[in-house]
Amino acid sequence: MKKPSIYFFCPAYNDEGNIEKVVSEAVKVLEEISSDYLITIVEDGSPDRTGEIADTLARKYEKVKVVHHKVNMGYGRALQTGFVNPERAKYDLVFYTDGDGQFDVAELKKLLLLIGDSDVVIGYRRNRVESWRRKFQSWVYNLLVRMISGLKFRDFNCSFKIFKREVLEHIEIEFPTVFIDAELVIKSALAGYKITEIGVTHYPRMSGRGSGAKLSLIWDTIKSMVEFRRRQKQRILKYTPKDIKI
Repeated sequence: MKKPSIYFFCPAYNDEGNIEKVVSEAVKVLEEISSDYLITIVEDGSPDRTGEIADTLARKYEKVKVVHHKVNMGYGRALQTGFVNPERAKYDLVFYTDGDGQFDVAELKKLLLLIGDSDVVIGYRRNRVESWRRKFQSWVYNLLVRMISGLKFRDFNCSFKIFKREVLEHIEIEFPTVFIDAELVIKSALAGYKITEIGVTHYPRMSGRGSGAKLSLIWDTIKSMVEFRRRQKQRILKYTPKDIKI
C-alpha cells in the first residue's frame, strides 16, 4: 500500500522542556509511515527557550520548519497558523497534536489505519491525567458542544486529529479560540464528511505549564460557542458541502 504524504504541525508555548522530545519522536515515526512529510512547529511567542530550541531542531532536521509568532497569540491562533500554512496543500493528510508531550506521536499509526475509510479521525483521551477541575471543565465543554452540534463525540478538544486534505479545503476557520478544535469537527460533519473517533493514551505534561484553564480563555470559548450557534441558525457558517468541487 502506498504510504501517504503527511503535513504534521504542533503549537508550542512554554515548551522548552517538551518540544525536542516531541519533534524527535515525530521525525522517527514519520520516517517509518510516510512517503513524504513536513513538520511545522508553530512557536507562539514563548517567553522561555522554546523558540530557540525549535530553531535548533529545524537546523538539525531537513523536514522540520518553524513559524514564530512575535507575541503570544493564544492556542486557537497557533492552530490557525498551522492550518492556513500554504505548505499544507502539498500533502495528502494533515495531522496535528500539541508540543507538550501529552500524547504519543506513535499512536498516529492507529489513526492512519482508520483514515482510509474515513475523512477525519479524531482521538479521545483515555484515562485523562489531569486535575478533577480540568476534567470537569472538559466534561461541561463537551456536553455543551454536543448540545449545539448534535454530534455525539466524546472529546471534541482532544489535540490529536488527522484530516484528509480535501476536508480542510472545504472549511474556513472562523473561531481561532480554544473552540477551534470543535469548529473543525462540526464543520467537517456539516460538509458531509465521515468522522471516526478512537481512544488515545493521555500523559501528564512533561514540563512547563499550560494555559487552558485561564478564565479569559474560558470566556473567549463561551463567546465563540454562542456566536457559532447564532451563525449556524442563520446558515451563515463558512464551509462548503463535500459534493461541491472547490
